[in-house]
Formats: sequence, structure tokens, C-alpha cells
Amino acid sequence: MALLSVDIGTGGTRAVLFTGTGEVIASSYREYRMVHPRPGWAELDAEVIWAACVATVLDITGRHRKQIKAVCLSCMSNNIVPVQQNGTPLCRGILSQDNRATAESDLVKDTIGEKEYFKIRGGRLRPASGLCKILWLKKHKTEIFRRTWKFMTFSEYIRMKLGFPDVVDYATAASSLPYDVRKQDYSDALLREFGLHRAMFSQTVPADALLGEIGPATRDLLDLPNGVKVVAGGYDAHCGILGAGITQATPQIAADAAGTFERVAFVKSKPVLTQKALKRDINSNCYLFKDTDVVSAALATSGSIVRWFRDELEPPHNEKENAYDTMFEHLSFSGGTMMAIPYFAGSAGDAAARGAILGLTLDTTRPQMLQAAVEGITHEITLLLERLEEFNDTPTAVIRTFGGPTKSPKWLQLKADISGKQVEVPAVAEASALGAAILAGTATGVYNSYEEAIKATVKIEATYRPRPEIHRKYRRQHETYRRLVKALRPLNQELYYLG
Repeated sequence: MALLSVDIGTGGTRAVLFTGTGEVIASSYREYRMVHPRPGWAELDAEVIWAACVATVLDITGRHRKQIKAVCLSCMSNNIVPVQQNGTPLCRGILSQDNRATAESDLVKDTIGEKEYFKIRGGRLRPASGLCKILWLKKHKTEIFRRTWKFMTFSEYIRMKLGFPDVVDYATAASSLPYDVRKQDYSDALLREFGLHRAMFSQTVPADALLGEIGPATRDLLDLPNGVKVVAGGYDAHCGILGAGITQATPQIAADAAGTFERVAFVKSKPVLTQKALKRDINSNCYLFKDTDVVSAALATSGSIVRWFRDELEPPHNEKENAYDTMFEHLSFSGGTMMAIPYFAGSAGDAAARGAILGLTLDTTRPQMLQAAVEGITHEITLLLERLEEFNDTPTAVIRTFGGPTKSPKWLQLKADISGKQVEVPAVAEASALGAAILAGTATGVYNSYEEAIKATVKIEATYRPRPEIHRKYRRQHETYRRLVKALRPLNQELYYLG
């Protein structure tokens, strides 16, 4: 018996096959690139993602097809794909990094008001929000808007390709669509004000909803055995929280979902919708299950900056090498005089924010620039955690991190040194995939409860503790980072509106 997860990210898709005790039987990955038709735009073709899903699943089913009991998705969120009734996308999907809908964001702000929007959505109004993307399509792509059957996310689109149309999980709907996090339903106020209606969006279900068995055509395409069940799955960051063993019962542990994006979070029983939360850029989102919420703060560019550095500034690597290992090989994180601001796709609540590297000299090398960039990302994540802790009753003792950067021991130690917290790494780096497997296993009776599933599958592989002397150096640098972010804000606003 084995559980198959398909983890769909901004930079690539990974299929992972797990045993019932959380060991990885097989894994396959396909990378793809965002498309940037104009500055500030970010898109992906839904068919490219589906092709990556098919390829990665076939890599696994070719060797292990008889073992597979269930399939479940974990998928990036806050994206929009307009789809015709025949299932054809009308254009490339618009990603969360996309900031084209500035005028639409202003329209929503003027119509609803930022405070009221925050109470409904649980997050600050941004041009990257799904509602603003839909309104941009309505204004600028009227024919696409007119022909759209459903405004889907990528997770819905892949479920449709698997044979289960018109289904979206709570967390993805809450993060991507005009959804009310208080009512856990689509917002009548937002739909009414902006000329939208419920039929434009999919039915919402819990992430552990058992959708049924894969039909013959798709089963043959993916080389799956008879009787494989599909479980809905959910938002990848939330699947990762589950796969890292973080629940309401562990309030002292902060989740750190590291990847193309990076998000720090706690699981709570209800959203935090105060004006202080709005001011501090704290988001509340429905969790994988009904009547549970995730309170979080996020950085739109984390691993994507390292990837950008690799692709644009690093010399070509041998294809057989792990480029990231090579890049980090000569870095020594112990403080320094350079500083990077990691707002390469804006920051929370500020689409005008931009990245910067300060302290450059004629002696500066590529490794020093990369080190400053990684330190800047880590300073920002620490800053977000500090804000988030203001809304958690229990002090944070541990950061439990999962995702791509957890493959770098140097970066993990840096997180401990800058934050001053103990950093734990689950044995399965792809915690989002494991979380999807836990959903699949619990929905199909492999586990009797989520507590049992976590106990069976989640193991801590490594622990990093802050080094006192290095932490003191980074605390001084952290204060400099705070001042730089504040000082650059008005200048970035000027640059943004020059464009």
C-alpha cells in the first residue's frame, strides 16, 4: 500500500510516493519557468503544469503502480486560470507574484474599503489578489471574461484533468477567490459589488474530501491500477504545515514553509481580523479543515531569488551537478557589511517595494552577493516571525522549516543564528507532499485520525541551535535591516510611479 502526492509549485511539480509510515518510495520532479510578458507580470500555462504532473506520475507508476492506493494534490495558491466549459484555458494562469492589477486594487479599496476587505478576506488588499486579477481580466480582456465558465486555480484545473471538475478546497478558495474567511463561503458582498456570481466559481470542499476513483481514460494515461481514489488535497503551504506535524496542539512551534515563496505561520481556531493585524500585514486563511485557520505572514520571493541568481548571475553548471550545492559551497554565514533587501516581487502590502543590494564595491564577488541575498531573505523571515508572535499567546521556541532551502545546512544554521530560535527539520523535506499523503491516508482509512497519521509519519531529522556569538552579530545587522527597509520605502514608491 502506498500514497501518491502530486505537489505543484511555482517553479516545478514533484510527485512523491510514500509508505504508510512516511518513507519515500520514489520521487520525480519537472521544472518549468514563469513567463513575464511585461514588467511586473507573472504567468504560467496550465497545460505546462498538467504535462509536468503527467510526466512525474508516469516516472513513478512505471515502477510502482500496483502499490498505489490513493492520489492527493498539494498546490500553490493565489492564482487565477479562466477556463471554458470544455475545460480549455482561455489564457495562461496569472500567478500570485503578478502585480498588474494596481488600478483594480484601488477600485476595490475605494468601493469596499481596506478595513472591510480585511475583515472579509483576512488579508491586506493587494494587486496580486485573485479578485483584482479577475477584475483586470473583466476590464482588459473582455472576450476572455465573457467566455469564462469558471475562474479556477491551478489545483482545480488539475483536479478537472483527473476527472473531478468544479471542486476547490477551503484554503485555496480563501486565499485565491472572493471568499469570506469568517463565513467560510463566497462573499456575497464582493460578488455583488463587482458584478460576479457564484456560478463563476467551484464548489468548496474540505481538503480531505474523498472525490472518488480515477476513471478509465485518466487511469490509462497515468498508468494507474484499478480502484485508485482521489482525495481533494489543498494549498501547498498548509499541506506542509500538516506534513511537518504542526497543529493547534503545538502553539510553541512556528511553521516555516520555504520555497519559491516563504511563509511563517501558526494554526489557530479562528482568524485574527483586528486593525492591528491589518497594520502588521498578518494574514488569516481557512485551513485544510472546516473551523480551523492559519495565521501567517509571507515573503513573495525567497527561493526564487536564489534561482534568479543561479540563472542570471552564476556561470553555467554541469547538468549533473546540484547547482545549489555548488553555489553555497564557499559561503560562510558569520555576519558582514553587505545587505540585501529581498523584495524582488514586492512585499506584503506594498507592491512598490523593490529589491536592493547595498555595500557593493569593486572587490565584491558573486558569492558575497549571494550571501547578502540569502541573509536578507532570512532577516525578512525573522522580521515576519517577530510580527506574527504578537498574535500568538505562546512564545515561539522552535521554527520547524520545510521546503527546498531545507536541503542547505548552511542556510538552516543561518536561520537559527539570525532568529535566535531552535530550527527543526523534518526527515521528509517535501512536507507539503507528505501532508497531502496524510490527507489521502486519513480519508481512505489508512489512519484512524490525524494524530495517528502524524505520529506514524513525521520525524525530525536535524536540529540547529543559534550560535551565541554569531547571533549577537546578526542582531546588530538585523536592526540595520529594519532601518534600511523603512528608509527605502518612499524611494521605491517614487520609482514605482515613474514607470
